[in-house]
Order: sequence, then structure tokens, then C-alpha cells
Amino acid sequence: MITFANITYSVYIAIVVFIVLVFYTVYVLWKRRALSRLFSPEQMELMLRGNASSIFRELLLFASILLAGFILLRPQWGERVREVKKEGVDMMIAMDVSMSMFAQDVSPNRLGRAKDAVKLLAESLKGDRIGLILFAGDSFLQCPLTDDIGAFMMFLDSAGNDSIRVQGTNLGGAIDEALRVFSRKRKTSRILVIITDGEDHEGRAVDAVEQFRDLEVRIYTVGVGRGGDLIPLQVNESSGDMYLKNSDGKLVRTRKQPELLRRISRETGGEYVDITDSLSGIYRILDALSALAKNEYGARVVKERREQYQIFTIVLVVLLSVEIILPGRRRKKE
Repeated sequence: MITFANITYSVYIAIVVFIVLVFYTVYVLWKRRALSRLFSPEQMELMLRGNASSIFRELLLFASILLAGFILLRPQWGERVREVKKEGVDMMIAMDVSMSMFAQDVSPNRLGRAKDAVKLLAESLKGDRIGLILFAGDSFLQCPLTDDIGAFMMFLDSAGNDSIRVQGTNLGGAIDEALRVFSRKRKTSRILVIITDGEDHEGRAVDAVEQFRDLEVRIYTVGVGRGGDLIPLQVNESSGDMYLKNSDGKLVRTRKQPELLRRISRETGGEYVDITDSLSGIYRILDALSALAKNEYGARVVKERREQYQIFTIVLVVLLSVEIILPGRRRKKE
């Protein structure tokens, strides 16, 4: 069964072929009309009878134009099996889902902006693997390293504050979880991206970073949020509270801690970017990712349709060669 690799562009190819045929037809008719003005009908008839090769050349060009359109469609039939090596960089995302990430100093909230940043990272990958760690007071691996972006997006969409029972922000625990993931994998080019507002209630994030230097894994920190914003809650029907309060009944305000994030990234040769106002900083991480050496991490067997346009290309070359070889006109002695 014949299939066409460029069937999506068939309409455009047909339009181009039609336009070329129209122009060539107009040219042929114009040429004959011009000759009819120069010669008598008897002379024209004699010329056409004696110049059959000219008519044959016109038919060859018509056929060549149609054949060129067919070649542009890239006809395929038959199958071939080949092994495709997977090469890329491993990127683990650690995303904060603590209560402070629901502060609305960023539209729609900090967690929504963080998810937008992760989606931009995932959709921009080319053969790289990506994984997801969620953290609050505790942390766990939400999605292992994978090159299946569709599956990764499903895990990302389901991430929320209810994903982790222990509340708070344990940034050091997220770094430890990423270290466990990278320690189990074969050595490839790897980076860790931490997306958070920078609060760390446990205070051990800097100590956890030390082992990343030994693994030669860079940490890129991404800050989100401003300062002094309240943390919204679902309305409590009994008390009417809409925002988080501490044990003294005072409203809790959350503040971004960029200094800590800058220090974490600086310790491993990474970089700190801020996405509070825009996601443009994410492109700096992507640039750093593309600069890393690509390593082979697996292979897969794929079935492909065999390209057969080469056969028709040879036929096209033959037709055009014949058209060139044929004489333009034939002289006859009367």
C-alpha cells in the first residue's frame, strides 16, 4: 500500500503544480500564436509536421511537472526496522507545593506560575529526560525520569497541596530526594531545577547541597512570589477564616527568600532566575541545558515506511535529459 509522507501538504503541492502547468500552457499557446502571425497557415502546417520532436518535448515537460509534484508528496511503501539510540540530558524538577505557594501575589497563584514554568521546560526538551519531585514538609518522587512528555504532563497536572500530607517547607528534603534519584542512575549530564518561594523551615538546604558538587550536578533555582502576602484557605464554615493563621491567631504572611536560592545555585555552579513577572528566565535554564553534553541512555526499535521517491526522481532526470537532447527544430529541404 502506497502512503505519502507529505500528505499534509498535498493541497499546497497541488496548487503549486497547477500554477506551473497553467503558466507553461499559456507560454506554449503564446508561442504558437506568435508564430502564426509570422507565417502563413500552409507554412505553419509544414513546420508542425516537420517538427514532431517539439511537440514531444512539450509533452515531456508536462509529464515532468506532474511527476515532480508526485515526488514532493514523498511516496512510501514497505517497512524497515531500525534501532534508535536515545541521547539527552537528565533534568529533575523539584516543585514546592506547600501552603505558601497558594499566595496570590502572582496570577493565578505561585503554584500556577510554577506549573507554567515546568510546562515550558518540558515542552522545550528534545530527547532529554525529565522527572518531578514534589515537596512541602516532606518530599516524594511524583514522576521518575522519562522522555514521555505526555505522561509527565499528567503527573504535573495532578500535583497540588493535597499531594503531601506533612505541611511546611523542607527544601533540604527535596534536595535529598533528588540526590537519591541521581545516585541510582548511570552517569549522564544532569541538572536539578528547584522551583519555590524560597522558604525553608528546616534550615538544612545548604548542607544538603554539598553532595551535589561531588556528583557534578548543577542546581538551578527558580524563585516565584513577592513578599508579605497572605496565604488563602478554604473558608472555614465555623470560624469564617479565609487565610492561614498561626497558633496565636495572627495572620501568616509569606515572603520570598531569594538569598537562600542564590546561595544554593552558586554552590553548584548553577544559576538563580525569577519568574514572578515573566517566564523569560526559564530560557536561560534551557540554554544551559542545551550546552551540556548529550549522553546515551537507551535505545528503542522503530518501524518506518520505506521512502521510494528516489525511483521517481531517477525517472524525472531521464525525462528531462531526453527533453534536453531532442532537437528544438528539424530542418527540411523543400
